[in-house]
Amino acid sequence: MKLKQLLFGGLLFATFSVAALQANAQAGRFGINAGVNFANINGKDAEGTKLKTGFQAGVTYDIGLADEFVLQPGVSYVQNGTKIKDDEAEGRRDLNYIQVPVTFQYQPVVGTGNLLLGVGPYVGFGVGKVKGIVSEGGKDSHTWDEMKFNKVDAGGKLLVGYQLGMGLSFNLNANLGMTKLPKDDNKAHTTSFGVTVGYKF
Repeated sequence: MKLKQLLFGGLLFATFSVAALQANAQAGRFGINAGVNFANINGKDAEGTKLKTGFQAGVTYDIGLADEFVLQPGVSYVQNGTKIKDDEAEGRRDLNYIQVPVTFQYQPVVGTGNLLLGVGPYVGFGVGKVKGIVSEGGKDSHTWDEMKFNKVDAGGKLLVGYQLGMGLSFNLNANLGMTKLPKDDNKAHTTSFGVTVGYKF
């Protein structure tokens, strides 16, 4: 709980404190992005889990801090979860989140565009129900409380990409959840990495 509060507080501070920088800030740019997400549930008590393919899409806003340095808050829809395969069962578990990341980015000019290097915290909020599919074709759907899953996820985000002069960008991103997914004593957390295509206006 303390880690969640710390990350969430840091996220809010980073997001809202930018108002103090507006006098020296460069003009901001809105962006959109979408792509594929490869998610899993990892940890000491996460056994038989495999990468699950999903979708991610979001919007961002670049706030110029200094030459080549940007603070980028955003909001994304991210399909997380895992595939499950062991000797007894095979299936899938879907966990969907609204994710709010804030990354501090270095965007040096490289060639005719900009290299994008970013790091920062994120907070995710579980949406919808936790759905699953088992190998026999059966489907189930439960609330987060019924699954005894925490709806709030928080962790760190990394981003590497390249933005063309026209505004089109290609990005690799990774999310490492630092909060426990189960509400009980089991130790497991969400992880993912993805590939997106973006455009800044």
